[in-house]
Amino acid sequence: MVTRLAHFTIATVAALILHSASALAQSCDYPASGNSVAYLAPPNGTTIVYEDVVKQAGVEQRRFELSYTANSSTADEIDWSITTVSGQDITVRTFLGLLQTANSSGTASQFDRARYASLWPLDTGKSVILPITTFAQSDQQYASELSLCVRRFETLNLPTGNFETVVIDGYNRITAGGEKLPFDEVYTRYWYSPQLGIYLQRVRAMYRQRREVMKQTRRAIRVGG
Repeated sequence: MVTRLAHFTIATVAALILHSASALAQSCDYPASGNSVAYLAPPNGTTIVYEDVVKQAGVEQRRFELSYTANSSTADEIDWSITTVSGQDITVRTFLGLLQTANSSGTASQFDRARYASLWPLDTGKSVILPITTFAQSDQQYASELSLCVRRFETLNLPTGNFETVVIDGYNRITAGGEKLPFDEVYTRYWYSPQLGIYLQRVRAMYRQRREVMKQTRRAIRVGG
């Protein structure tokens, strides 16, 4: 069952992320809907074009497009070929839609896949806390703890059409080895599309020592394939 909610602007959502994601680290007590959503990988060739908007101190710094194409998939993993604004291609592998396990630039993440998979089938009130170890291409290694909470079902209105989505809040806290990173906390809200196996909108706020360093909004503007 999908509930149509009052429309919030992206700016309003970004302003609420700090409060809601902090709360999810403590509780995720939304009542179950009874209509859970299973994971479904998208067909090969599915393409999603996103617009990225990056702000610092409330001022827009960059606006560009990214094109994601599903070029292979298994029951639980997808390889996305990403064309960047510079024309360079990267490949990103995701596990069950949200979490990146590796990319072609050499970054890889390790986590308990079974624990993460317990979030599926998705339903309101389900949550997971997940330790993650990330290995970067510069030989840097850092550890973090990710909390995810399934918040609600929502019809998302995008330039490319209306989509039934699952709103998932995430809070990621760096716990070790992150001294050289520009952030130590990341608050993210995903509008995840079960139909496409990936989010169609993502609002992310990054903090360093409790001070915001960047906000990013990624929104699908075209879907095809």
